[in-house]
Amino acid sequence: MTAWIAAGSAVAGALAGGGVTGWFTLAAARKQAQSTVDAAARQADAAWAAGQRQADAAWEAGRRQADAAWEAGRLQADAQLDVARQTVAAQHLAAQREVRRAAYAAFLAATDTAHQCHRAWQQALGSPEAAGCRDRYRAALPAVVEALTLVRLEGPDPVGSAAEVLEQSLEANASLDRYQSAHTAFLDAARTTLNAP
Repeated sequence: MTAWIAAGSAVAGALAGGGVTGWFTLAAARKQAQSTVDAAARQADAAWAAGQRQADAAWEAGRRQADAAWEAGRLQADAQLDVARQTVAAQHLAAQREVRRAAYAAFLAATDTAHQCHRAWQQALGSPEAAGCRDRYRAALPAVVEALTLVRLEGPDPVGSAAEVLEQSLEANASLDRYQSAHTAFLDAARTTLNAP
């Protein structure tokens, strides 16, 4: 604004009679006005550059914050997924143990019944009750075979093998002592499987 006043004064001075002085004053006023415009342009450019840097920095900070939030969310989702997988695996293992426990218990109940009938038949040999005891023994064997099939199905193989040995100890010509060792071996295999981590 001051430059325009000086320019106005120079023009007025030139008209009033100071031609050379007025001309120099006008030139000086133009130069001062140009300097003021140049300074204002530099200030505007500097302000624009500073604003651009600030906007770029804010954009980068926001991007980093968004990336960090994304990564935190991904890590949390992965952790929740791991917990869900572990829970499902634990539930599956618990369900498998319960099914196996039921199969093993049913097999033990069937073999115990068949063993008692076998022992009663062996003790009744030569007596009138022997035929009835033999029939009860034979009637108990299909339940053993059915329960053995479930044990084989549920596994694992060591328990299935021990169950087969126990089932064979119940054959008509097997000694009664053979049953007890086979029974103990089956219990050990079953307990090992059911207590496994």
